[in-house]
Amino acid sequence: MQTPDLNFLYVLQALDEERSVSRAADRLGLTQPAVSHALGKLRTLFGDDLFVRAGSVMAPTPVGERLVEGVAHVLTVVQEEIWSAKAFDAATTTRAFSVCLSDMGVIVLLPRLLAALRERAPNAVLKPIQLPSLELAGALQDGALDLAVGYLGKMGENLHQQPLFRRSLVGIVKGGTRRRKVRMSLDEFVARKHVVAGTLALTNQLLEKELRRLGAKLKVGVDVPYLLAVPSLVATSDFVAAVPDELAELFARLANVDVFPLPIALPDLTVQQFWHARHHNDAGHRWFRRLVSDTLGQTGSGLR
Repeated sequence: MQTPDLNFLYVLQALDEERSVSRAADRLGLTQPAVSHALGKLRTLFGDDLFVRAGSVMAPTPVGERLVEGVAHVLTVVQEEIWSAKAFDAATTTRAFSVCLSDMGVIVLLPRLLAALRERAPNAVLKPIQLPSLELAGALQDGALDLAVGYLGKMGENLHQQPLFRRSLVGIVKGGTRRRKVRMSLDEFVARKHVVAGTLALTNQLLEKELRRLGAKLKVGVDVPYLLAVPSLVATSDFVAAVPDELAELFARLANVDVFPLPIALPDLTVQQFWHARHHNDAGHRWFRRLVSDTLGQTGSGLR
């Protein structure tokens, strides 16, 4: 069966709303004979008059009424889901944005993102997700994930990335009876056992690499799967830990730990946001990336 010209949807809509062939033609930017010809083809297709003269206007037959109802539904869907695809209104959107964050990101970054989202898109939803690093590229490509934010290396092809901010690494150690400035020599730092956490894998790798370069080895006192276990373990032992400075500030409020500058030179960590090329020009996605950049970025710079 030959597929009908879908322009007939607009012809039926115009005839129903204008109740006149000539006015429908003016509305559609067509000639009156063209609309009459289209109506004739539709009458043949459906085996019904569809619209008949009723006084000074054209009125739909029962078959025409059913068609008009269907046309209204179809064109509403076309308008809302196709022609409005580029439109995005943060004030009214109920869209759910998913972002992969580490434990540290959930603790330090998520509250700021939620506050910004509530202010600018009060009906939107933020879904924090945690995935193994090897699954991130696939999740971004498939649309299961909008963004990945963190200290991440090269993530694969067709992924965009934007630096958000840099963080220095510092040490934490069991605190005294009051807050104090702590200095630790390299020898003491190397001699101490360390608390390490899986979510700080990059920090641990940088630390191990630099200690090897200095002819030393990282002594692990305990390796924990939970980031929030780090400050309490340090506060109740002789262990130390190397963490990003913003996290150290939080840990100092949660437990009796003091913060000290590391006695070895480690590069700063760069937190970036990653997204797939498929979603690069999506209006809602672009808005969300800008929200993340404005909220977390050091300079509030625009998207690349």
